[in-house]
Amino acid sequence: MTGTARHPTRALVIGESLTDVLITESADGEAVREMPGGSPMNTAIGLARQGVDVAFITELGADRRADVIEHRLVAEGVDVYTAPRAGRTSTAQARIAPNGAADYSFDLSWNLGAGPLPLGAADVVHFGSLGAALEPGADTVDALVAQFAQEATVTFDPNIRPRVDRDADVARARVDRHAARSDIVKASDEDIAWLNPQATIDAIIDRWLTGGTAIVVVTHAEAGLVIATENHRIHLRGHELAVVDTVGGGDAVTAGLIASLGVLDLLGAHRREQLRSLDDATLRRVGEWALRTAEVTVTRSGAEPPTSLEMLEWRPRE
Repeated sequence: MTGTARHPTRALVIGESLTDVLITESADGEAVREMPGGSPMNTAIGLARQGVDVAFITELGADRRADVIEHRLVAEGVDVYTAPRAGRTSTAQARIAPNGAADYSFDLSWNLGAGPLPLGAADVVHFGSLGAALEPGADTVDALVAQFAQEATVTFDPNIRPRVDRDADVARARVDRHAARSDIVKASDEDIAWLNPQATIDAIIDRWLTGGTAIVVVTHAEAGLVIATENHRIHLRGHELAVVDTVGGGDAVTAGLIASLGVLDLLGAHRREQLRSLDDATLRRVGEWALRTAEVTVTRSGAEPPTSLEMLEWRPRE
């Protein structure tokens, strides 16, 4: 994607980093491997691979797993901001079915103590997932988002985990509150169905847009995604893919969405009204880039989002 941005996009991502324990099922039994993960971390890496200048505020444990996480972030060009390391690293066990779908269970802690913060303004601040849900760290995330939102576009991904969010009513109230303070919300159809079992997806899109969100993106797995503003609602169909697993697919959508808006110089608090009034062609262009980012990712094992060059070279089967 080419556009009109005058400088590399500056992104601030706030949230958890953890270790994904991937258990792949096959006719020959199970294979287990570990790799750094967590939705905000995946998004941070996806942004860095598309040329975005990324600062990541997270919590790191005092153990070998945290060493691996920090090494990967630094190797990807992500600037890491964290309080002094303590405790152990959280884990997400992802059991990968033969069709590539991932079923998660968690061993978590989330404190996000006081640590150094990036200097200067960001063009966009992204938050969500477990970091926006688990106390005591969630309150710190809220405060940081409010601080940086004065200059930045705010993006939010609820990334609901029913095994963590046991009370759908409490989770729904929290997600609606976060959506109301965000310029862009990306959610899966599964997130919305779990939070709002009696409502249609269109009704929830309308509720978030009416509540103040400028752009809502809803992912529908292999069926593609919907990208919507008050004036336009576009369904972009997915391509036929050889899916390896779905780990990090939703996070890749977020990374592609932010990266494409940055290239088009549509990020920053001063662009809020412009986001609300995007024309059909621009909205479609942004949605297609986000969808392509996810489609490349799910053809790989684990959360391995593409670089900008890989995006340009990749061709799906038709």
